Amino acid sequence: MAEYVTIRRWSLKEGADEASLLTLVRDGIMPAYKAQPGCLSLQLFRVGEPASYLAVTYWEGRAAYGSWAGEGGAAWRESYRPTLERWLEIMTFEQEFEAQLLVSG
Repeated sequence: MAEYVTIRRWSLKEGADEASLLTLVRDGIMPAYKAQPGCLSLQLFRVGEPASYLAVTYWEGRAAYGSWAGEGGAAWRESYRPTLERWLEIMTFEQEFEAQLLVSG
């Protein structure tokens, strides 16, 4: 069960389309995150009009996230650099939240 969650809100850049985004997430982003120890899953939600997107990542705990976000994730980031760069070509970062799970049903 995930004990730590990151939620990032993004929007598509001008000229980018949702179909390309979904292909990138399915074929590149999700496999990359599944390869990271401590990352349990990733979900992408479309919200609002105009649309923005919530990328929700579930971690075993804050330590697992910290390892990925810090020096421990440098090799992972380098390995998936083309995929991550493609993400940044089509998406604009808006906001980020971090949360610890307190109750789940």
